[in-house]
Amino acid sequence: MPLIHIRTPHLEWSSEAPRHWLDGQPFASHFMNGLSSVFPDGEAFFVRSVLRFRDQIDDPELLLQIQAFAGQEGHHSNEHAKHVDLLVHQGYTALRAQNALLRRVTRFSVRRLPRLSLASTAALEHLTAILARRLLSEHEYWTGMMDSSMALLWQWHATEEAEHKAVAFDVLMRIAPSHGLRAWALASNTVALFVEVVGRVVYMLWKDRLLFRPSVWRDGWTFLFGKRGCLRGLGPHYWPWYRRDFHPLDIDDQPLIEAFEARNRGAFAPRVAVGGR
Repeated sequence: MPLIHIRTPHLEWSSEAPRHWLDGQPFASHFMNGLSSVFPDGEAFFVRSVLRFRDQIDDPELLLQIQAFAGQEGHHSNEHAKHVDLLVHQGYTALRAQNALLRRVTRFSVRRLPRLSLASTAALEHLTAILARRLLSEHEYWTGMMDSSMALLWQWHATEEAEHKAVAFDVLMRIAPSHGLRAWALASNTVALFVEVVGRVVYMLWKDRLLFRPSVWRDGWTFLFGKRGCLRGLGPHYWPWYRRDFHPLDIDDQPLIEAFEARNRGAFAPRVAVGGR
């Protein structure tokens, strides 16, 4: 099991941050804003789903990994909540109501459907690990398009997603190892996450009075599926999940994690290492 580090980044949130902070593009910026705005309650859901089964885990190393997973996700939730506060300050006030609804739904799910919640968490961790690998492996391209206030946030989050990508999966394999449940969780949550994020994009573009501008949607299509689109070519990383013998650590992201840390020395408070070897 890999070592997991809990990092505290030195992030500065300013009300002067630009609305369209990713290459000046409204759709691209709001797609990332949509993801970010889901994370405060999404990450809390991940932690509750995993901790719900902590008492049934007897592997001491995995228990340490669960502790580290919760620590990292707690930091992610807090920082993205600050981003949501900024978005609300910029006028996207309905995000608070959307998150309140998401909070109620996810808390109900953990209480009433704990195994499905755990499988959903493992599946969504697979999706975030794929996106993290894209961002970290092409960091010069993606970070170069970002406003400096956002670049560290996304690289830091991506690094820690790559680091703890196997924790929820390993808990799932001990609690509910059904291949059918695992396959359904990824298929359904892939659709649900995309619909949720695009719905938030539509709302923010509407607030910007850009919703019906064709050039914005053309730029959005290019951002998602163009030659260097953020979702283009992810199939070879996505589909292995459906194999019965899949494990998140089949792909080694450690070189990407080490490269991130080498690029960002001094950007964090002293880190805490938990779990793994």
